[in-house]
Amino acid sequence: MNEVCAEDREKRLPPGVLKSADRMLAGSVRDFVDREVIPVRRELDQEARSGDYSKFGALLARLGELGLPGAIIPEEHGGEGLASFLPWCLVMEELGRGDASLAVCTAATALALRPAVLAGNGEVLASLAPRFLEAERGYSACPAFFEAPALGDELNPDLRGHGWRTRVEERGDGLFLTGNKAWCVNAGRAGVYCVAAFSGEVGEGGEPVLVYCDSPADGLEVTKRETTGLLSVPFGDLLLNGVRVPLSRRAAGAGEDAVLLREGLAFQRLLTAAVAVGIAQGAFEEVLAFTSERIAAGKPIRQHTVCAVMLADMAVGIQSGRDVYANAALLLDSLEVLADRASDSSLSRASIARAHCCRAAVEVTNRAMELMGSYGYVTDYHLEKYWRDAKMLQLAEVPAELLRLDVVRGYYRFDSLHPNPLYEEMARRRDRERSGV
Repeated sequence: MNEVCAEDREKRLPPGVLKSADRMLAGSVRDFVDREVIPVRRELDQEARSGDYSKFGALLARLGELGLPGAIIPEEHGGEGLASFLPWCLVMEELGRGDASLAVCTAATALALRPAVLAGNGEVLASLAPRFLEAERGYSACPAFFEAPALGDELNPDLRGHGWRTRVEERGDGLFLTGNKAWCVNAGRAGVYCVAAFSGEVGEGGEPVLVYCDSPADGLEVTKRETTGLLSVPFGDLLLNGVRVPLSRRAAGAGEDAVLLREGLAFQRLLTAAVAVGIAQGAFEEVLAFTSERIAAGKPIRQHTVCAVMLADMAVGIQSGRDVYANAALLLDSLEVLADRASDSSLSRASIARAHCCRAAVEVTNRAMELMGSYGYVTDYHLEKYWRDAKMLQLAEVPAELLRLDVVRGYYRFDSLHPNPLYEEMARRRDRERSGV
């Protein structure tokens, strides 16, 4: 890369922003990606298409040897206690540069563990920590947060439970889960699921609950989904038919789970932003090498003005995306109160980063396609993989329109539901019919 690009990686972020430990972690992951991921990333997609994930699983196991994703587990349980936003974003960018599927699966495991970590749930952590740190390298977790059809806005607290299909009831010494979750990362591969369900009546009396459920479990079924990008990511839907878990497997308690869920959404969106920048960086490096080797009029095509301007636009998108996610991560890391990191303002900043970085990744990979022409969409080069993964990442989790609604809620109150006397009268009639009045 040094022969092709003269960029100083150490100057991507301002001096003093990163701790020495953060730099070491990012450097270790960067070396891992260069040494072990990039040489086999074409094979990862080829194997995924045939249903073979052996190489991908081996890479997940190697990440476990580097301490990921178990680094989020507190030190008293054997982990590193790495819960800050910025270090995780740096890791995700480097993994995204190598293989976005590897980044997404690693991020999902950290996201699923995060509520128990932040809640200080010793019983859940004592049960899960050995699996991620000692027993099985490559062990994964699944954050099952979104409802079918996974439009995302059902997690808006202003809706007070409207749109939730997954319910949880307390019966005796257990919690019982029923319903469906959609587009869950690591579905079918995970050994534990962090399930978001709704407790109580829809409206003022109910609240979101986060529950840890081991797999396999009676009543838990997984339906796989096939995608055109992020091929090695096991996306799937969960069917929960009376799954029972002990009361102790609830992440926190009344009122607290809702805050943890909102904070987790901000964490997820910032990590997605960083993965998007990694994809764009990888595509940029690919096209820099290509344009340094292709000759036109006696010189490399990147020495021609038209090509140089296009490369400059790509560099602008990448660095501006990195600045946006790093700034948001630093802001959220500075907030000591969990509720502040779960606020509309914080989710807005994370959503801005996600929207900006995903759009930049799509634009960068499109520009790279234009520069490489027919070479861009053949599997001899890695660009077509970056191109597919960038678009898939942009569409995953939450539609662009709803993502932008979370952005504007950081600036003014935006109501998703509006009073409608007709709907209210229809609801009253249904209630009377059900009660036989």
